[in-house]
Amino acid sequence: MSIHSNDYVIFTCDDVITDAPSSTMSLRTGSDNSAFVDLTSSPFASPRSAARGGPATVFTVELSDPSLDLAGVWASLSALQQAIDQSEALRELRSDHEVQRHEFLATRRRAEDLDRQLADAANAASPYVLFCQRKYEVVHHQLESTRTELVECLNALQKRLDNSRELEACRLRYRNLQLRYNEAVSEFQYRISALEAQQAAASSFGVIVSPDTARRLGVSARAVPL
Repeated sequence: MSIHSNDYVIFTCDDVITDAPSSTMSLRTGSDNSAFVDLTSSPFASPRSAARGGPATVFTVELSDPSLDLAGVWASLSALQQAIDQSEALRELRSDHEVQRHEFLATRRRAEDLDRQLADAANAASPYVLFCQRKYEVVHHQLESTRTELVECLNALQKRLDNSRELEACRLRYRNLQLRYNEAVSEFQYRISALEAQQAAASSFGVIVSPDTARRLGVSARAVPL
């Protein structure tokens, strides 16, 4: 295992820690799973090596290939992506909730304003409403009275219509009686004329008319209108 910092790279293997300046190292890994650290090209080599003028010390550390569980890594990545998606969805939900909360508050304030305006309008219109209510009661009473009078007028009209039909029937009967009366008068006049002629003829021959017959002739003449 290696731990990197700005100045050092620390290698650990079998509880042994080897450190050196990071700018003096080079790491090479071969097929034999061994790692080599080269310190020869660093300007920051140890003073003792520079004083001796010999080659720099090379440290060899045995490292093993790390074994990675790819399925676990992919599962972790999937879980991480799911967590990120959930976080994004939660953030969007919170944003939408905030927008809707503002809209709800604005709508509630608008409703409160409308309620106040409605209450003010009702208070302002209250006298006019009372006036209209009184006028309505008066007109309603007049309407009821008019309806009653209308019913009475309709009843009277029906009676008048019945009377008119009776009057028409009486007129027809009167015409019939008038015709019969005229016929009777004509007949009586004819009979009177005949009797008078008979009386005149009898008088010319010296026939004495009895008083009873003369009286009947006089009554008949008076009974018949001219």
